[in-house]
Amino acid sequence: MKLIPQKKFFNYFEYLMKKSEDFILFKDLFNIRAGNYLYSNAYQEGITPYITASNKNNGINSRIDLKPEFSKNSITTEKINCTVFYQAENYCASSDINIFNPKFKFNYKIGLFIATVINFNENFRWNYGRQCRVGDSNKIKIKLPIKGNELGPVINIDKLYHREGYIPDFEFMENYIDSLPYGDLLAEIL
Repeated sequence: MKLIPQKKFFNYFEYLMKKSEDFILFKDLFNIRAGNYLYSNAYQEGITPYITASNKNNGINSRIDLKPEFSKNSITTEKINCTVFYQAENYCASSDINIFNPKFKFNYKIGLFIATVINFNENFRWNYGRQCRVGDSNKIKIKLPIKGNELGPVINIDKLYHREGYIPDFEFMENYIDSLPYGDLLAEIL
């Protein structure tokens, strides 16, 4: 087991505040769509994860016998509290779920990092009476670390990730997840 010094957590927030930018999830990083409504008599017990509006167990309500509709290596949010999970398996999702498919090279470390940032920023904003639907998800902004050097931010002239050309620092996100206690064991779990 690795231990992470308390100071490292503070360094992350200091880093994020100095070298971060707001990214609009839909425009900048993901394609977002809703899951599909499934009648309960349309499936039986099986092996495919069925993601529903839950803030537990990675959103998995049950395992069903239908062919997966959505690809692994994506992020899901449930509409009531906007609880976010990284999905490591192909899955089916109910209509209460928003599916975030990345527009960029994505892995579980980046997925866990971004899911955590969204959870931290969005959980308190949503409830049963004010649900986070696809249209709302399209407007979510989160702060992510950006690539930089001694001259300042590194800019992508094609503006692939951000309207002003900022590039998310994916390497920092991966290294941060690796640095956490048990971070080295995540690959085995996922």
